[in-house]
Amino acid sequence: MECISTCIVSSLVYGINDNIGNDLGFKRDMDPGPIDDSVLTMQALHRSTRVWNGPIEPGILTIRRNSTALHRLVPLDERIVGHLQEAGFYGTARICFISIDWHLIIALVERWRPETHTFHFSVGEMTITLQDVQIILGLPVDGLPITGSVEQDYDALCLTQLGFPFPENNRTGGRIQIRQLSRWFPNLPNNADDVEVQRYARAYILQLLGGTLFADKSNNLVHITYLQFLEDFEAAGQYSWGNATRLTYINNCVLQQTLMEQRLQVRSYYCNYGHGICCLFLHQ
Repeated sequence: MECISTCIVSSLVYGINDNIGNDLGFKRDMDPGPIDDSVLTMQALHRSTRVWNGPIEPGILTIRRNSTALHRLVPLDERIVGHLQEAGFYGTARICFISIDWHLIIALVERWRPETHTFHFSVGEMTITLQDVQIILGLPVDGLPITGSVEQDYDALCLTQLGFPFPENNRTGGRIQIRQLSRWFPNLPNNADDVEVQRYARAYILQLLGGTLFADKSNNLVHITYLQFLEDFEAAGQYSWGNATRLTYINNCVLQQTLMEQRLQVRSYYCNYGHGICCLFLHQ
């Protein structure tokens, strides 16, 4: 009964099934809330307002990720495992391919409030914590802030860290195509030396960053500037990649999906947030 009543209340609040409300004697002109708008000040721009007013255009929400090619085409070579462990990405690399529950993700987006950075449920509020990121993704959450300049000599950076300057026809500004990156580094040769193993590890981490951790609406690009943090794998492990991932998802992906009219343009700058951590946000 509790499950059924919860579904009924949800359908009434979000206008999913008018017949249920009519059968129970509720009217469409009821106020969906919030009761107190002193905190939830963005209700007029929130997706739930459009859900309530209807109709919702199909395909308004798109889930971004590009980890399919990495899991299916690029094997995790044992020779790069040590470098992934040093840099703090081995936990993420071990995660198997996960099928997305689209309905669950859309439901969560409709419950997300950018004003409080929490999901609002009938039982209370929940949010994505650093502990969640650390346990699920295996990323370090304590460490140095990820800061630096996006103004780099990209050809020189690719040459020193990957072994060749990435072709300009496969670049978009300072970003390179993830699928092309996987083609350049498909399999590590049996006779590869230490330098080649390190380059392969950097390419693998770039695919993790662009395809899973910092995925954007391009769905196939990762910024070359991350290579400046991967020159020394032990030093890379001193950065708080988990905090950067959490802030990127909360302040970029979920926020932009939740607000239906006011799209916040993310630029190349550094923003200070809690815990003294700076997170790098890039052009989308």
